[in-house]
Amino acid sequence: MKVYRKITFSKEHEKTKRLILASRVFSIPFFIGFFLLGLSTFAQQGNYFYHVNQYNFIRYDLNEMHYPGTTENAERFYSKLEKLITTGEGRVNVVHIGGSHIQAGSFSGQMRNRFQQLNGEINAGWGYMFPYRISRTNSPFGYYIRYNGYWKSFRNVERKKSGMLGVGGMSASTQSPKAELTILLEEENELDYSFNKLRIYYENAEQNYSLVIDSAVVTKKSEYNGYIDFELNQWVDSLKITLVKQAGADGTFTLLGLSTESNPNGVLYHSIGVNGAHVPAFLRCQLFQEQLSGLHPDLVILGLGINDAYGRRFSSSRFEDNYGQLIDKIKAAAPNALIVFTTNNDSYLYRRYVNKNGEKVKDSMFKMAKKYNAGVWDMYSVMGGLNSVVLWQNNGLAQADKIHFTREGYLMVADLFFGALIKDFEAFVIRRNKMTATSKPGNNSTGEGGIVQPAATENTIN
Repeated sequence: MKVYRKITFSKEHEKTKRLILASRVFSIPFFIGFFLLGLSTFAQQGNYFYHVNQYNFIRYDLNEMHYPGTTENAERFYSKLEKLITTGEGRVNVVHIGGSHIQAGSFSGQMRNRFQQLNGEINAGWGYMFPYRISRTNSPFGYYIRYNGYWKSFRNVERKKSGMLGVGGMSASTQSPKAELTILLEEENELDYSFNKLRIYYENAEQNYSLVIDSAVVTKKSEYNGYIDFELNQWVDSLKITLVKQAGADGTFTLLGLSTESNPNGVLYHSIGVNGAHVPAFLRCQLFQEQLSGLHPDLVILGLGINDAYGRRFSSSRFEDNYGQLIDKIKAAAPNALIVFTTNNDSYLYRRYVNKNGEKVKDSMFKMAKKYNAGVWDMYSVMGGLNSVVLWQNNGLAQADKIHFTREGYLMVADLFFGALIKDFEAFVIRRNKMTATSKPGNNSTGEGGIVQPAATENTIN
C-alpha cells in the first residue's frame, strides 16, 4: 500500500540523500551548509543545479533572476521552499500561466519535474488538468482524459463565444443524460502521479447532475460552491467520472477543470495554458480570482505576452494596463505569492519578419516587476536577444515558425529558468545562514538578511 511520504530518493540523488540523513543528526542550519555543498557539486558547469548543454549563442552569463522592486515575496517563497527541502514537510504550490508554450506541457512539465525532484522526490501530485480533446486541441504530455457524451467547448481566446470560465481559461459543457470522463496517466511519466485526491471545478446552476465515482474507492465526498472534492482510499492512475442527469430535467453541466493530488507534503505544480492566449483572454475568466485563491499559490509564473506582441500595432501602455488588471486579481487571490514574469522569447512575425516587440515586452515586464514587487526571468536576453531564434532553429531548438520551440528547446528553456531560480534560492539560503550564524549569542558582528542587493535599482543574486 502506498503511504504518505516526506522525502524519497531517486538514484541520481544519493548524495543528497546522505545530506538529508545528516540533517537528522545535526541542526538544520548545519545541514543547510551541507545541502548547499551538494548544490555546488551539481552546479560545477555553468552554476546550474542540472547540467545544461552549452551553446555559444545562449547568454548563460545573463541567466539570473531579477527583482527591480522589493524582495519580500521572494524571500517568503524561498523560506517555504527551504523548509520543505530540509524537513520534507509542507506544501509549495506553483501556478504557471501562459499560452501555447504552456499548454504543450514540455516547458511547464520539465519545471514540475525539476521542482519535484529537487531533493530526491517532493512530489505532491500533478495539479490542474483539463480534457483538451473536447476542444479539439493538443493535450500536454503526461496524461489524457477520455470522454463520452456530447460536449461543447469554450476557450478564452474564442471571442465569438461566451460562457463561464475559471482559472484554466477553458470549459466543456454537456446536456447529455449521461456523460463520462476518464483520467488516464501516461506510463512514461518520470515520476509517479497516481493520486488519492481529486477536485472537480464545475457550474451546474440547476443542480440536476450527479457526479459518480466508484464507491469502492471513495472514502469522502465534499461539495462546495463551484467544486467538489473526492478523497480515495487508494492511489490510482486512472479514474472514471460519470455524470448522470436527473430524468426529464433540463440544464447544463459545465466542467471548468480538475486537479489531482497525491501527498499533503511536497510541490504541486499547476500548469495552465491556452493556445493563442494573451492577457485579455484571462481577464475574460469570471472565476479566475476565486479559483486561483483556492489553489493557494506560493509562486505564480506569468508567461503571457508572446501573443499580445504578435503584430505591428503592439502598445506597451495597453499591454501594461491589461497586465495590471490581471495582477490585481492575482494579488487579491494570493497577496503573499511571489509573481515572476518570463519575458517573451525572440520570434518572427508571419515567419518572415523579425519581431522587435520582444524588447518592448521585456521593458514593460521590468517596469511592472518594479511596480508590483515581482520577479523577472529574462528569457529574451538569455536566448540571445533579437534574431537569436534563428540560431535556436538552426540547432534544432526552435520550430520553423520561429515562435515555438521544439521539445528539446522547451526542455532547455525550462532548465535555464529552473537554474536561475535555484541559483537565486541558493544565494538566499547562504545569506540567511550567515545572518543566523552572526546573530548567535557572543557574536558581536552584524549580518544582513534577505536577498543580495548589488545595486539600488535592482535586487539580484550573484
